[in-house]
Amino acid sequence: MNFFKRYIAMPPQYGLFPYVWLIFLLFPIGYAFPYQTVKQQAIMGLILIFLVAYRNGYVASRYRTFWIILQMVTSAILAVIIQAFYLNIYTAWVFGSIPMRRRSFWRYYYAYLLSLIIPAVTLYWYYGGHMGRDDLIGLMVYGLFCIFSPFAASSIQRFNRKNRQLTQTNQRLTDMIKQNERQRIARDLHDNLGQSFSMITLKAEYARKLLAKKPDAVPEQLLEIEQASRQNLKMVREIVAGLRQVTVAEELINQERNLSVAGILLLTKNEDQLEGIPQQNQQVLAQCLHEAVTNIIRYSQATECYVVFNRTATTFQMQIEDNGRGLKSEDQYKSHGIVGMRERLETIDGELMVDGRRGTQLTMTVPLKMEGRA
Repeated sequence: MNFFKRYIAMPPQYGLFPYVWLIFLLFPIGYAFPYQTVKQQAIMGLILIFLVAYRNGYVASRYRTFWIILQMVTSAILAVIIQAFYLNIYTAWVFGSIPMRRRSFWRYYYAYLLSLIIPAVTLYWYYGGHMGRDDLIGLMVYGLFCIFSPFAASSIQRFNRKNRQLTQTNQRLTDMIKQNERQRIARDLHDNLGQSFSMITLKAEYARKLLAKKPDAVPEQLLEIEQASRQNLKMVREIVAGLRQVTVAEELINQERNLSVAGILLLTKNEDQLEGIPQQNQQVLAQCLHEAVTNIIRYSQATECYVVFNRTATTFQMQIEDNGRGLKSEDQYKSHGIVGMRERLETIDGELMVDGRRGTQLTMTVPLKMEGRA
């Protein structure tokens, strides 16, 4: 396995494309079989040189220019000997896939065009009188494909790199959120519980000293210790309760990941209107969002999911819709977690409306009371 990774495998960031092109090497290898004549052996030797240069063009960094130029030279020679013009595509995808400055790309590109033109002119000069119209048209079409291949390779790799960067950025944001949450918990524990536990320690030491001198004063100190302990227990429960609470925005992040795995695109609108929604309402709406998305993944056969937020002066509305098969029977309106969502919403004086005629549309409306207001 280590030998394969070190000497044969292509860098994983380039995907499967480097391996796909290797299929076309079967043609020149078959042409050189059974490798008995000097010409056949020379062709096979050029193919082996080309293979080494092809891989090192992806892997090497210090002598990459040498390996790419070697590819161009060997592919041009094979194009003249056995008309293997398709080997130029290998080189196009090598330097097109590698991140480099624009000036370097154009230098490679001009050398690449030269490796196309020289064998093409040579073959036309040698076979030109025997080429029909269809041969010339085919050669022109293939030439255009070769000319634009480096740009196609570069575009695909840029797209893949941006996706990797986006994934890394999302992971960093997730880690940052976790780190901030840990720091918040540490502050809460230090500010709220640390001082109180210090006071309990002092009270306990003082009560122990009073036990010998003023036993009658000990119960009062023990009572204060008990009250402080109860207060600390209450604080711990509040902190734990805060950890269990999930906002709608956080649940959206979680469910976007689940929908993506299921091949369903999530589209949202008016997320900024979530600001200021009371935590209790956020908790219930997040639970309903979780249930609704679970149903979409399991039952809807949808390809898209839409979540839209709207608010008025007195109400907040969350609408979840998919483009799936909808609800075909009356019983389905009472299943798939719909009853559970309706019961949750009723605990905060909310309501749920269901429309399953074209896809499934769930409209959840809750009273709007801004945090910090009556």
